[in-house]
Amino acid sequence: MAVGTGIYVTWVTGAILISIAAIPIFKPPYAKLSLDGFIDMFRRYWAHMIIVFSVYLWKDLLDGLDRVLMANTQLDMTFLVYAVEGDIALWIQESFRSDFLDTALTHFYVMGFMIATFSSFVYPIYFDDRHMADRVSLSMFWVYLIAVPFFLFMNVRVTGDYIPGMETIAYDLTPEIHNWFNRIDPFTNGMPSLHIGLPFAIWLSMHRWDEDGRWAKFRLFLIVFIALTAFSIVYLGIHWIVDIIGGIVVAIIAVNTTEKTHGPIWRFADERLFTRKLARIMQSPIPTLKKTLKSAYSTLDPIREPGSNQTGAFIFAMLLVTGSVLLWDATHQNFTLDDTNATSSASGSGEWLVSVEDSPEMGVSINAWNVSSQMNRSIGGKPWEKSPEIFAQGNCFVLYEGNRFDYFEHDSGEGILHPLVRKFVFHNIADLAIAKNSEGDVEIALLTKFNNSLDLQLFDISTNSSIQIPEAANSTVISSSGPLVAWAVPSRGGPIANITSVETGLTISISLDPKSEDAVEQSLENSGISFDYNNSSVVDLAISSNWLVATVDLGPFNRTILVDTLTGNQTLLSNPRWDSSSPSIAHDIVAFLQVTRDDPTGRLLQSQRNNDVYYYNTSEGALIQLTLDGNVDQSQPQVLDDGIAWVAHNRDGSTDFVVHSFGKPIETYSRTLLQASVLALLPLIFVYAYQSAIEKE
Repeated sequence: MAVGTGIYVTWVTGAILISIAAIPIFKPPYAKLSLDGFIDMFRRYWAHMIIVFSVYLWKDLLDGLDRVLMANTQLDMTFLVYAVEGDIALWIQESFRSDFLDTALTHFYVMGFMIATFSSFVYPIYFDDRHMADRVSLSMFWVYLIAVPFFLFMNVRVTGDYIPGMETIAYDLTPEIHNWFNRIDPFTNGMPSLHIGLPFAIWLSMHRWDEDGRWAKFRLFLIVFIALTAFSIVYLGIHWIVDIIGGIVVAIIAVNTTEKTHGPIWRFADERLFTRKLARIMQSPIPTLKKTLKSAYSTLDPIREPGSNQTGAFIFAMLLVTGSVLLWDATHQNFTLDDTNATSSASGSGEWLVSVEDSPEMGVSINAWNVSSQMNRSIGGKPWEKSPEIFAQGNCFVLYEGNRFDYFEHDSGEGILHPLVRKFVFHNIADLAIAKNSEGDVEIALLTKFNNSLDLQLFDISTNSSIQIPEAANSTVISSSGPLVAWAVPSRGGPIANITSVETGLTISISLDPKSEDAVEQSLENSGISFDYNNSSVVDLAISSNWLVATVDLGPFNRTILVDTLTGNQTLLSNPRWDSSSPSIAHDIVAFLQVTRDDPTGRLLQSQRNNDVYYYNTSEGALIQLTLDGNVDQSQPQVLDDGIAWVAHNRDGSTDFVVHSFGKPIETYSRTLLQASVLALLPLIFVYAYQSAIEKE
């Protein structure tokens, strides 16, 4: 369970203290308070604690699995929920909106849930109510277990992240709270709501098995808590009404499951029986071992003459194995290119990646990788004294460093790939892009720097001539796509992005707006962070036929903006509280980096910051996080024909060239296993039906 923030420690401490302080209010009428009760409950109920707290051990693992599965498969069902429910949550938020409720309900949402679940489990074991502890602990366990398939395969995003005009109030109250939520919540686990499911299952368990009313006061508290929680999670922009219904349904199923399973489970896991068995083993180890082996052997009796139960168990096991293999494929679409542990820079386009490797032993070496075949070619030409930068576009790429650039085109040949053009210009190259008109003529856009001035010129490689673009003087960065060349210049009102066509010579200008929502801006300002929008500048650009992506330096950190060049509409892609960089765009996919869980106040050391790769699908409007390892720093994401590639920097100093494929997630062996399972199910289901009919007769 992720921790590490001051607000989390405050919530946990407050929840424990309030739960303990409330014991005299909710205790059974016959019970007496004693400090020994806290000591005895660890001795008497350690197995119960393992069952309940195992949920928290799974959470990080399953949340990480959910993020990867969402990234690879986009199993997003939110549109179905929105089609049914519409803007009900938005109406509730707008009708009751106030600063007091924002703050109070955010803290209640987290700390109140901690109090309800903590006290529900601790009170029965503290007062040694084993009858209730057996059932409550199992109900809590079953709620989470039943919810897991929904979390993995029925991803429903939070309302504030989906409904237009709605805010995720709880997640954005302060930067610290925002970063904490991003660390522990994938924001796609809306259905079902465990904030409703867990307390409702506890209430239902107590209502069903509290025969003498000893927990009547606590049951009333749970009802009030559930009602207030239902309002809070909708108001705060977290859950849908349907999520609440789902939480109640899961709770009912969990309690019914507890009713059927608590007997056999606690006959085996009862702490008192464990102590007796341990004492028996120590006193008579050999007879006990013989009895255990005999008992284990007797469990094989049903297999010798299997019935419907055994056949059903076999069918379930086969489906579980098949599903696990398919899930493995769906969550493992990344692969690493070989021999790239010294990569210093990279760029890619189409199905090609070009990497520069710089090592003390080998010096500078450059390779072109075909992602489809995973074969590579060495890049030739005059050796480079320093590692060059790379710009790739279509089937061509350019290496540049200092005042030199080499132009290459990929072909179907083998062996060393040599440059078609090598050029030395008068001034150092600050940035470079490749433009190509409809006839295939190539022009290199060069942003050169002399003293403190920057000039943009177009170099025609076929005629060995160049022309300057005067209006692009003092550009900060350039990019290109096809015949389009984009550059950015600062202005008194903020940065301006310009796009010109090398075919028509026409230029359009777009004023970039890196501002976020007023509530977020106010929250950052309250934390002591301020931006100078008028003096902001563009530090990175990427362009496609209809889209422009710009990363704007605001001082404290960068923000990445997506611009529809046809309509001029702008979307803030990056989290407004996190530093972002290195955009890449192709095929309506935008990839960029974010310093996930960054500290916007700047207190984090550079070694504590790690970039994660995100991508945004412009046609679906979904932002997906691809990398999750806080020990690996990512750089230079590149959108390819059928995936995204990036450089992963490991803590030991090595680097990997990682490729995330958007291709078919199911491997050949998985399809074979699935087909074999389908064929095997035919006779197994028939046998199961036949056995069931015979047994009933």
